[in-house]
Amino acid sequence: MRLLSWNCQGLGNLWIVQNLHKLVREQAPDVCFLMETRLDRSGFEKHCGDVPFKNKLIVKKPNSGGGLALLWKEEVTLDVINFSDNHIMAKVVEKDGFVWYLTGFYGWLEANEKRKLWALLSHLKSFVEGPWCCIGDFNVILHESEKQSVSAPYHNQMEDFRVALENCELIDLGFIGHKFTWTNQRPGSAHTKQCLDRAVADKDWIEKFPASSASHLFSHASDRIPIMLRTMNDKRLRGRGAGGFKFEESWLLWDDCEEVVHEAWTNGGQGSPSLRSVMD
Repeated sequence: MRLLSWNCQGLGNLWIVQNLHKLVREQAPDVCFLMETRLDRSGFEKHCGDVPFKNKLIVKKPNSGGGLALLWKEEVTLDVINFSDNHIMAKVVEKDGFVWYLTGFYGWLEANEKRKLWALLSHLKSFVEGPWCCIGDFNVILHESEKQSVSAPYHNQMEDFRVALENCELIDLGFIGHKFTWTNQRPGSAHTKQCLDRAVADKDWIEKFPASSASHLFSHASDRIPIMLRTMNDKRLRGRGAGGFKFEESWLLWDDCEEVVHEAWTNGGQGSPSLRSVMD
């Protein structure tokens, strides 16, 4: 399965809609989780009704920003369990009958709301009755190295995030590609980059899909980078294309392209150290 996650910053914008079409055409996802769509169902049908997914769930609060969308192809067996303004949870059944749980997650931006993230994550775990994977924009970093800025990261938020993942038995899946998923697009010393988007999963999910990889893609249309998660259950498929390292032409637009490609090639798409330790 190929799962695309993207904080698209508003699907009422023609440029962003065109970029979504480009991503779907080039990456061929089976499932899409979109955040900050800013559209209700009628607005989504108006602006994105021709996106090739038969099934969709649109979540939008009245008279506000935000907004979530989960789209999936007809051949994907997926049942939505519950949803809120900050998540969509579903049960997925693979062709071999294997059942796992998918959560698209969107974290509160405000610092005083961060603790709600971890309460929500803990609550969602109570609905999980099998392997579990979460993907989305958590709006918080996990390690100090995931922020590039003149201002220091909030260590208490990082620690709370780590504790929340540990309590939910979720492991960061790592990534291939550019190090950061968000930039404030400001010049000079005000410029900030952070890794706010990620995929995490529990040990049972990782054992079922040991060759899976999360790739950071590229978008001109948003200050957020889309994530493509490829679920692969055969280690031998690593390095053959779908589950291994794949060069994205758009990486050439990044200033640190050479460093990114070298690191991904050296690691062989193994993901984060935490994931490798589980598999070893």
